[in-house]
Amino acid sequence: SRREVQRLGYLRSGEAVAIKGEPIKKKNCPEGWYELAEGGFVCGQFVTTDAHAEGMLAPPLTDGPLPYRYGLNLTNGAPLYRRVPTKSEREQNEKHLLVGRTHDGDLAKAQQAAIEDDGGVPWYLQDHHGGRPNVTFDDMRSNGLVMLRMVRGFYLGIDGEAAARHGGGKIWRTTSSAFVPQEFVLLHKGVTEFKGVDFRDPAETRKLPLAWVLNPKAWKYNIDDDQKKSHRKDHVDRFTIVELTGKSVTIDNRVYRETNDGYWLKDVEHTITKPGPPPKDLAPNEKWIDVNITTQSIVAFEGAKPIYATIISSGRHNDDPAKDHRTKTGEFRIREKHIAATMDDDSASDGPYSIQDVPWIMYFHGGIALHGAFWHSSFGHERSHGCVNLTPYDAKNLFGWAGPRLPDGWHGIHATDANPGTRVIVHE
Repeated sequence: SRREVQRLGYLRSGEAVAIKGEPIKKKNCPEGWYELAEGGFVCGQFVTTDAHAEGMLAPPLTDGPLPYRYGLNLTNGAPLYRRVPTKSEREQNEKHLLVGRTHDGDLAKAQQAAIEDDGGVPWYLQDHHGGRPNVTFDDMRSNGLVMLRMVRGFYLGIDGEAAARHGGGKIWRTTSSAFVPQEFVLLHKGVTEFKGVDFRDPAETRKLPLAWVLNPKAWKYNIDDDQKKSHRKDHVDRFTIVELTGKSVTIDNRVYRETNDGYWLKDVEHTITKPGPPPKDLAPNEKWIDVNITTQSIVAFEGAKPIYATIISSGRHNDDPAKDHRTKTGEFRIREKHIAATMDDDSASDGPYSIQDVPWIMYFHGGIALHGAFWHSSFGHERSHGCVNLTPYDAKNLFGWAGPRLPDGWHGIHATDANPGTRVIVHE
Protein backbone atom coordinates (compact mmCIF):
# COMPACT_ATOMS: atom_id res chain seq x y z
CA SER A 1 0.00 0.00 0.00
CA ARG A 2 1.12 3.56 -0.65
CA ARG A 3 2.79 5.15 2.36
CA GLU A 4 1.30 8.38 3.65
CA VAL A 5 2.90 11.43 2.06
CA GLN A 6 3.86 14.21 4.45
CA ARG A 7 4.62 17.76 3.39
CA LEU A 8 7.80 18.71 5.20
CA GLY A 9 8.30 22.23 3.93
CA TYR A 10 8.90 24.13 0.71
CA LEU A 11 11.44 25.95 -1.45
CA ARG A 12 11.09 29.31 -3.12
CA SER A 13 12.31 30.67 -6.43
CA GLY A 14 16.04 31.44 -6.33
CA GLU A 15 16.84 29.25 -3.33
CA ALA A 16 19.39 26.43 -3.77
CA VAL A 17 19.44 23.06 -1.99
CA ALA A 18 21.80 20.08 -2.07
CA ILE A 19 20.50 16.85 -3.63
CA LYS A 20 21.50 13.18 -3.53
CA GLY A 21 21.97 11.09 -6.67
CA GLU A 22 19.90 11.11 -9.85
CA PRO A 23 16.17 11.97 -10.09
CA ILE A 24 13.70 9.10 -9.64
CA LYS A 25 11.10 9.15 -12.45
CA LYS A 26 7.51 8.24 -11.58
CA LYS A 27 4.08 8.71 -13.16
CA ASN A 28 3.21 11.53 -10.78
CA CYS A 29 6.45 13.36 -11.71
CA PRO A 30 7.82 12.46 -15.18
CA GLU A 31 10.70 14.90 -14.68
CA GLY A 32 11.82 12.86 -11.70
CA TRP A 33 11.86 13.27 -7.94
CA TYR A 34 15.09 14.72 -6.53
CA GLU A 35 16.03 13.46 -3.07
CA LEU A 36 17.17 16.36 -0.89
CA ALA A 37 20.30 16.00 1.22
CA GLU A 38 18.39 17.33 4.25
CA GLY A 39 15.51 14.88 3.78
CA GLY A 40 12.40 14.77 1.60
CA PHE A 41 11.88 14.94 -2.16
CA VAL A 42 11.01 17.66 -4.68
CA CYS A 43 9.59 17.14 -8.19
CA GLY A 44 11.84 18.20 -11.08
CA GLN A 45 8.89 20.08 -12.59
CA PHE A 46 9.50 22.86 -10.08
CA VAL A 47 13.32 22.98 -9.91
CA THR A 48 16.32 23.23 -12.20
CA THR A 49 19.98 22.32 -11.94
CA ASP A 50 20.82 25.37 -14.09
CA ALA A 51 21.93 28.10 -11.67
CA HIS A 52 21.53 30.72 -14.45
CA ALA A 53 17.96 29.84 -15.50
CA GLU A 54 15.85 32.86 -16.48
CA GLY A 55 13.12 34.37 -14.33
CA MET A 56 14.36 33.25 -10.93
CA LEU A 57 14.10 35.58 -7.97
CA ALA A 58 17.11 36.56 -5.89
CA PRO A 59 17.55 34.32 -2.82
CA PRO A 60 16.89 35.84 0.62
CA LEU A 61 19.54 38.22 1.93
CA THR A 62 21.74 36.76 4.66
CA ASP A 63 23.96 39.65 5.76
CA GLY A 64 21.44 41.74 7.72
CA PRO A 65 18.33 41.44 9.88
CA LEU A 66 15.89 41.41 6.92
CA PRO A 67 15.64 38.74 4.19
CA TYR A 68 14.49 41.22 1.51
CA ARG A 69 14.27 44.92 0.69
CA TYR A 70 10.84 46.47 1.21
CA GLY A 71 8.83 49.29 -0.32
CA LEU A 72 5.89 51.25 1.11
CA ASN A 73 3.08 52.07 -1.33
CA LEU A 74 2.27 55.80 -1.14
CA THR A 75 -0.84 56.06 -3.32
CA ASN A 76 -4.35 54.61 -3.18
CA GLY A 77 -4.90 52.83 -6.49
CA ALA A 78 -1.21 52.32 -7.33
CA PRO A 79 -1.12 49.45 -9.84
CA LEU A 80 0.63 46.11 -9.45
CA TYR A 81 1.25 44.90 -13.01
CA ARG A 82 1.46 41.27 -14.19
CA ARG A 83 4.37 42.16 -16.48
CA VAL A 84 6.51 45.22 -17.19
CA PRO A 85 4.15 47.83 -18.72
CA THR A 86 4.92 50.02 -21.73
CA LYS A 87 4.70 53.81 -21.57
CA SER A 88 1.26 53.86 -23.20
CA GLU A 89 -0.02 51.10 -20.90
CA ARG A 90 1.14 53.09 -17.91
CA GLU A 91 -0.54 56.25 -19.18
CA GLN A 92 -3.82 54.37 -19.59
CA ASN A 93 -3.73 52.57 -16.23
CA GLU A 94 -2.34 55.40 -14.12
CA LYS A 95 -4.42 58.32 -15.41
CA HIS A 96 -5.95 60.46 -12.65
CA LEU A 97 -3.69 58.96 -9.93
CA LEU A 98 -2.22 61.55 -7.59
CA VAL A 99 1.50 60.89 -7.23
CA GLY A 100 3.80 62.90 -4.97
CA ARG A 101 2.90 66.28 -3.47
CA THR A 102 -0.77 67.23 -3.85
CA HIS A 103 -2.66 70.47 -3.30
CA ASP A 104 -6.20 71.38 -2.30
CA GLY A 105 -8.54 70.69 -5.19
CA ASP A 106 -6.32 68.09 -6.93
CA LEU A 107 -8.54 65.20 -5.80
CA ALA A 108 -11.71 66.97 -6.96
CA LYS A 109 -10.11 67.55 -10.39
CA ALA A 110 -9.12 63.88 -10.64
CA GLN A 111 -12.65 62.80 -9.67
CA GLN A 112 -14.18 65.09 -12.32
CA ALA A 113 -11.77 63.78 -14.97
CA ALA A 114 -12.65 60.18 -14.03
CA ILE A 115 -16.38 60.94 -14.38
CA GLU A 116 -15.82 62.49 -17.81
CA ASP A 117 -13.54 59.63 -18.99
CA ASP A 118 -15.08 56.58 -17.36
CA GLY A 119 -18.49 57.66 -16.08
CA GLY A 120 -17.71 57.21 -12.37
CA VAL A 121 -15.22 57.65 -9.55
CA PRO A 122 -13.29 54.45 -8.56
CA TRP A 123 -12.74 53.71 -4.87
CA TYR A 124 -9.14 54.92 -4.96
CA LEU A 125 -10.12 58.42 -6.12
CA GLN A 126 -12.76 58.86 -3.43
CA ASP A 127 -12.00 60.99 -0.36
CA HIS A 128 -11.21 58.71 2.59
CA HIS A 129 -10.39 61.66 4.88
CA GLY A 130 -6.92 60.39 5.71
CA GLY A 131 -8.06 56.88 6.71
CA ARG A 132 -7.80 53.56 4.93
CA PRO A 133 -10.54 53.00 2.32
CA ASN A 134 -13.17 50.46 3.31
CA VAL A 135 -12.54 48.05 0.41
CA THR A 136 -11.96 44.30 0.05
CA PHE A 137 -9.27 42.51 -1.94
CA ASP A 138 -11.98 41.61 -4.45
CA ASP A 139 -12.54 45.35 -4.95
CA MET A 140 -8.80 45.81 -5.53
CA ARG A 141 -8.23 42.88 -7.91
CA SER A 142 -8.40 43.06 -11.69
CA ASN A 143 -8.23 40.54 -14.54
CA GLY A 144 -6.22 42.64 -17.00
CA LEU A 145 -2.62 43.80 -17.07
CA VAL A 146 -3.19 45.38 -13.63
CA MET A 147 -3.56 42.53 -11.16
CA LEU A 148 -4.24 44.69 -8.08
CA ARG A 149 -4.91 48.31 -7.15
CA MET A 150 -3.11 48.82 -3.85
CA VAL A 151 -4.22 50.74 -0.77
CA ARG A 152 -1.83 53.39 0.54
CA GLY A 153 0.28 51.81 3.29
CA PHE A 154 0.68 48.36 1.70
CA TYR A 155 4.23 46.99 1.88
CA LEU A 156 5.91 45.13 -0.99
CA GLY A 157 8.92 42.83 -0.98
CA ILE A 158 11.39 44.17 -3.57
CA ASP A 159 13.35 41.65 -5.66
CA GLY A 160 15.16 44.16 -7.87
CA GLU A 161 14.84 46.60 -10.76
CA ALA A 162 13.09 45.28 -13.88
CA ALA A 163 14.37 46.01 -17.39
CA ALA A 164 12.48 49.04 -18.75
CA ARG A 165 10.16 48.51 -21.70
CA HIS A 166 9.29 51.02 -24.43
CA GLY A 167 9.89 54.11 -22.32
CA GLY A 168 7.87 52.78 -19.40
CA GLY A 169 10.18 54.29 -16.79
CA LYS A 170 11.80 52.67 -13.76
CA ILE A 171 9.96 49.61 -12.46
CA TRP A 172 10.51 47.41 -9.41
CA ARG A 173 10.00 43.67 -9.64
CA THR A 174 8.45 42.38 -6.43
CA THR A 175 9.17 39.12 -4.63
CA SER A 176 5.84 37.80 -5.98
CA SER A 177 7.02 38.50 -9.56
CA ALA A 178 4.66 41.45 -10.01
CA PHE A 179 5.79 44.89 -11.20
CA VAL A 180 5.27 48.37 -9.76
CA PRO A 181 6.46 51.80 -11.01
CA GLN A 182 9.12 53.14 -8.66
CA GLU A 183 7.48 56.53 -8.11
CA PHE A 184 4.64 54.87 -6.15
CA VAL A 185 7.02 53.20 -3.71
CA LEU A 186 9.15 54.55 -0.86
CA LEU A 187 12.02 52.16 -0.15
CA HIS A 188 12.03 51.18 3.51
CA LYS A 189 14.77 52.30 5.88
CA GLY A 190 15.11 50.64 9.28
CA VAL A 191 13.16 52.37 12.06
CA THR A 192 15.19 50.91 14.92
CA GLU A 193 18.61 49.31 15.43
CA PHE A 194 17.41 47.91 18.76
CA LYS A 195 18.32 44.33 19.65
CA GLY A 196 17.76 42.25 22.76
CA VAL A 197 20.20 40.42 25.04
CA ASP A 198 21.85 37.23 23.77
CA PHE A 199 23.11 35.38 26.84
CA ARG A 200 25.05 32.98 24.57
CA ASP A 201 27.48 35.80 23.71
CA PRO A 202 30.67 35.29 25.78
CA ALA A 203 30.98 39.07 26.15
CA GLU A 204 27.48 39.38 27.66
CA THR A 205 27.68 39.86 31.43
CA ARG A 206 24.11 40.97 32.20
CA LYS A 207 21.71 38.54 33.86
CA LEU A 208 17.97 38.42 34.55
CA PRO A 209 16.03 40.35 35.72
CA LEU A 210 16.43 43.07 33.09
CA ALA A 211 14.68 46.37 32.45
CA TRP A 212 14.13 48.18 29.15
CA VAL A 213 13.64 51.94 29.08
CA LEU A 214 10.58 52.67 26.90
CA ASN A 215 9.89 56.37 27.42
CA PRO A 216 11.87 58.69 25.09
CA LYS A 217 12.02 61.15 28.00
CA ALA A 218 12.97 58.76 30.81
CA TRP A 219 15.16 59.65 33.78
CA LYS A 220 17.54 58.09 36.27
CA TYR A 221 16.36 58.63 39.87
CA ASN A 222 17.99 58.73 43.27
CA ILE A 223 15.97 57.55 46.29
CA ASP A 224 16.37 59.09 49.76
CA ASP A 225 17.66 56.84 52.53
CA ASP A 226 14.23 56.81 54.19
CA GLN A 227 12.73 55.75 50.80
CA LYS A 228 10.07 58.45 50.95
CA LYS A 229 11.29 60.73 48.15
CA SER A 230 12.70 60.32 44.65
CA HIS A 231 14.96 62.82 42.86
CA ARG A 232 15.31 63.12 39.11
CA LYS A 233 18.95 62.87 38.09
CA ASP A 234 20.07 62.35 34.46
CA HIS A 235 18.25 61.55 31.24
CA VAL A 236 18.40 57.89 30.11
CA ASP A 237 17.91 56.93 26.46
CA ARG A 238 14.95 54.95 25.15
CA PHE A 239 15.71 51.23 24.66
CA THR A 240 18.55 51.31 27.21
CA ILE A 241 18.82 47.81 28.74
CA VAL A 242 19.89 47.52 32.38
CA GLU A 243 20.32 44.74 34.89
CA LEU A 244 18.14 45.00 38.01
CA THR A 245 19.10 44.19 41.60
CA GLY A 246 15.58 42.96 42.40
CA LYS A 247 14.97 45.77 44.93
CA SER A 248 11.96 48.07 44.46
CA VAL A 249 10.21 50.80 46.47
CA THR A 250 6.83 52.50 46.12
CA ILE A 251 6.70 56.30 46.44
CA ASP A 252 3.51 58.30 45.73
CA ASN A 253 1.89 55.19 44.16
CA ARG A 254 4.78 54.77 41.70
CA VAL A 255 7.13 51.76 41.78
CA TYR A 256 10.86 52.45 41.43
CA ARG A 257 13.29 49.62 40.62
CA GLU A 258 16.98 49.65 41.46
CA THR A 259 19.51 48.99 38.68
CA ASN A 260 22.94 47.42 39.03
CA ASP A 261 24.33 50.77 37.89
CA GLY A 262 23.18 52.41 41.15
CA TYR A 263 20.24 54.47 39.92
CA TRP A 264 16.50 53.75 40.00
CA LEU A 265 13.89 53.62 37.19
CA LYS A 266 10.25 54.72 37.49
CA ASP A 267 7.64 52.08 36.52
CA VAL A 268 5.86 54.19 33.85
CA GLU A 269 9.13 54.71 31.98
CA HIS A 270 10.31 51.10 31.61
CA THR A 271 9.30 47.46 31.44
CA ILE A 272 10.92 44.33 32.84
CA THR A 273 11.49 40.65 32.18
CA LYS A 274 9.12 38.55 34.25
CA PRO A 275 8.98 34.99 32.92
CA GLY A 276 6.73 32.41 34.51
CA PRO A 277 7.91 29.05 35.90
CA PRO A 278 9.21 26.39 33.48
CA PRO A 279 6.62 23.83 32.31
CA LYS A 280 6.42 20.89 34.75
CA ASP A 281 7.05 18.26 32.05
CA LEU A 282 10.09 20.02 30.56
CA ALA A 283 12.84 17.67 29.38
CA PRO A 284 16.44 18.48 30.37
CA ASN A 285 17.71 21.45 28.31
CA GLU A 286 14.48 21.51 26.29
CA LYS A 287 13.92 24.79 24.44
CA TRP A 288 10.90 26.92 25.37
CA ILE A 289 9.81 30.53 24.92
CA ASP A 290 8.11 32.60 27.62
CA VAL A 291 5.93 35.48 26.35
CA ASN A 292 4.69 37.90 29.03
CA ILE A 293 2.00 40.13 27.48
CA THR A 294 1.72 42.26 30.65
CA THR A 295 5.37 43.33 30.61
CA GLN A 296 5.60 43.00 26.78
CA SER A 297 8.77 40.95 27.14
CA ILE A 298 9.99 37.57 25.99
CA VAL A 299 12.65 35.19 27.30
CA ALA A 300 13.88 32.10 25.42
CA PHE A 301 15.20 29.25 27.58
CA GLU A 302 17.00 25.95 27.35
CA GLY A 303 15.74 24.19 30.45
CA ALA A 304 16.08 26.77 33.25
CA LYS A 305 18.90 28.61 31.44
CA PRO A 306 17.93 31.89 29.73
CA ILE A 307 19.26 32.13 26.16
CA TYR A 308 17.74 35.36 24.80
CA ALA A 309 15.62 38.19 26.22
CA THR A 310 13.96 41.11 24.50
CA ILE A 311 10.79 43.23 24.29
CA ILE A 312 7.82 42.64 22.00
CA SER A 313 4.61 44.17 20.72
CA SER A 314 1.69 41.79 21.20
CA GLY A 315 -1.97 42.22 20.19
CA ARG A 316 -3.84 45.39 21.17
CA HIS A 317 -6.60 44.83 23.69
CA ASN A 318 -9.83 46.81 23.54
CA ASP A 319 -13.13 46.68 25.44
CA ASP A 320 -14.91 46.72 22.06
CA PRO A 321 -14.89 43.05 20.92
CA ALA A 322 -14.68 44.13 17.26
CA LYS A 323 -11.39 45.90 17.99
CA ASP A 324 -9.98 43.51 20.59
CA HIS A 325 -6.86 41.82 19.17
CA ARG A 326 -5.18 40.74 22.40
CA THR A 327 -2.83 37.77 22.03
CA LYS A 328 -4.40 34.58 23.37
CA THR A 329 -2.73 33.12 26.46
CA GLY A 330 -1.93 29.43 26.80
CA GLU A 331 0.67 26.80 25.99
CA PHE A 332 1.43 26.15 22.32
CA ARG A 333 4.12 24.78 20.02
CA ILE A 334 5.62 26.32 16.91
CA ARG A 335 3.74 24.60 14.10
CA GLU A 336 5.61 25.97 11.09
CA LYS A 337 8.31 28.48 10.22
CA HIS A 338 8.70 30.71 7.13
CA ILE A 339 11.67 32.92 6.23
CA ALA A 340 9.01 35.32 4.92
CA ALA A 341 5.36 35.26 3.87
CA THR A 342 2.59 37.74 3.15
CA MET A 343 0.20 38.78 5.92
CA ASP A 344 -2.95 40.60 4.86
CA ASP A 345 -6.54 41.17 5.91
CA ASP A 346 -9.42 43.15 4.42
CA SER A 347 -11.78 42.62 7.35
CA ALA A 348 -9.74 44.45 10.01
CA SER A 349 -11.67 47.13 11.89
CA ASP A 350 -9.04 49.74 10.96
CA GLY A 351 -9.14 48.96 7.23
CA PRO A 352 -7.35 46.58 4.86
CA TYR A 353 -3.64 45.95 5.21
CA SER A 354 -1.08 43.89 3.31
CA ILE A 355 2.56 43.33 4.23
CA GLN A 356 4.41 41.20 1.72
CA ASP A 357 7.16 38.96 3.04
CA VAL A 358 6.77 39.60 6.76
CA PRO A 359 10.11 38.20 7.99
CA TRP A 360 10.98 35.31 10.29
CA ILE A 361 7.46 33.94 10.90
CA MET A 362 6.87 31.21 13.50
CA TYR A 363 3.17 30.25 13.69
CA PHE A 364 2.13 28.75 17.02
CA HIS A 365 -1.67 29.21 17.27
CA GLY A 366 -3.92 29.45 14.19
CA GLY A 367 -2.87 32.61 12.35
CA ILE A 368 -0.93 33.92 15.38
CA ALA A 369 2.86 33.95 15.10
CA LEU A 370 6.09 35.29 16.46
CA HIS A 371 7.59 37.39 13.64
CA GLY A 372 9.78 40.34 12.77
CA ALA A 373 8.17 43.78 12.32
CA PHE A 374 10.17 46.31 10.30
CA TRP A 375 7.36 48.88 9.96
CA HIS A 376 7.24 50.20 13.53
CA SER A 377 9.39 50.73 16.63
CA SER A 378 6.68 50.48 19.32
CA PHE A 379 8.36 47.53 21.04
CA GLY A 380 7.43 47.28 24.70
CA HIS A 381 3.85 48.35 23.86
CA GLU A 382 0.81 46.52 22.46
CA ARG A 383 0.52 47.15 18.74
CA SER A 384 -0.43 44.15 16.57
CA HIS A 385 -3.58 42.39 15.34
CA GLY A 386 -2.71 39.45 17.63
CA CYS A 387 0.79 38.34 16.61
CA VAL A 388 3.90 38.76 18.74
CA ASN A 389 6.07 41.38 16.96
CA LEU A 390 9.84 41.45 17.46
CA THR A 391 12.52 43.65 15.94
CA PRO A 392 13.86 42.02 12.73
CA TYR A 393 17.19 41.38 14.45
CA ASP A 394 15.57 39.64 17.45
CA ALA A 395 13.15 37.68 15.26
CA LYS A 396 16.00 36.40 13.07
CA ASN A 397 17.95 35.28 16.15
CA LEU A 398 14.99 33.40 17.66
CA PHE A 399 14.01 31.96 14.26
CA GLY A 400 17.45 30.39 13.88
CA TRP A 401 17.40 28.99 17.42
CA ALA A 402 13.82 27.66 17.72
CA GLY A 403 12.49 24.37 16.39
CA PRO A 404 11.58 23.07 13.93
CA ARG A 405 15.05 23.45 12.40
CA LEU A 406 14.94 24.90 8.88
CA PRO A 407 17.35 23.12 6.50
CA ASP A 408 19.73 25.26 4.43
CA GLY A 409 18.07 26.58 1.29
CA TRP A 410 14.50 25.81 2.43
CA HIS A 411 12.03 28.69 2.73
CA GLY A 412 9.55 27.06 5.11
CA ILE A 413 9.30 24.01 7.37
CA HIS A 414 6.46 22.17 9.14
CA ALA A 415 7.07 20.65 12.57
CA THR A 416 7.15 16.84 12.71
CA ASP A 417 7.76 14.27 15.44
CA ALA A 418 11.35 14.03 14.21
CA ASN A 419 11.76 17.84 13.97
CA PRO A 420 9.43 19.24 16.65
CA GLY A 421 8.40 22.83 17.22
CA THR A 422 9.59 24.73 20.28
CA ARG A 423 7.09 25.24 23.08
CA VAL A 424 5.64 28.77 23.44
CA ILE A 425 3.95 29.83 26.69
CA VAL A 426 1.94 33.05 26.56
CA HIS A 427 0.81 34.50 29.90
CA GLU A 428 -0.22 37.75 31.54
